[in-house]
Amino acid sequence: MSSAKYENLVDMFERSVKAFGPRQLFGTKKDGQWGWTTYSETGKQVEEFRAGLVALGVKRGDNVAIISNNRVEWAVAAYACFGIGAALVPMYEAQLAKEWAFICNDCSATTVIAATDEIYEKCKDLKEKAPSIQFVIGLSLPKTDPLSYAALLEAGEKAPSPPIHPEPKDTACLIYTSGTTGNPKGVILSHGNLISNINACEAITEILKTT
Repeated sequence: MSSAKYENLVDMFERSVKAFGPRQLFGTKKDGQWGWTTYSETGKQVEEFRAGLVALGVKRGDNVAIISNNRVEWAVAAYACFGIGAALVPMYEAQLAKEWAFICNDCSATTVIAATDEIYEKCKDLKEKAPSIQFVIGLSLPKTDPLSYAALLEAGEKAPSPPIHPEPKDTACLIYTSGTTGNPKGVILSHGNLISNINACEAITEILKTT
């Protein structure tokens, strides 16, 4: 991989996919067996989901909340948002619905991505408490539902949308505190914040430079 510094998270992801395409990136354990998703496969999903979000109406400057534990789709959603110029707002599956509502309302989220059917059902009421929400996407909804992950991948494949490259000052994520002593507070992390850490690690860690 080139030793040139990354400009933003989109730049880093694109260059990584190009350099390590067939290599394993994410492992998912199902029924006791590990299945692997490569850099290229992940990159394809990011391209399709990004275009699907754009077709839905998600735009630069929007805040997209996601309620999900770690999974491939979480990473796909993150890099899809970065390529639109939208900020990702992660939340825990274990949080209370009232906390999801507070965070969505506080950051004026336009979109919520729900990991499970149970979470999706709980999110149906969010629009009443956070009127900025326009779309609730379900990762596990059937492909026949236009707001499912599968349907958005298909829509994005049919109508590609090239990524934008955010400025270092542009917000990449809004990370909310746990709110143990009061309401959660959002911490703004820019592309410059995050990519500076990655550039610094690569500068001192040879393993990241091997091909």
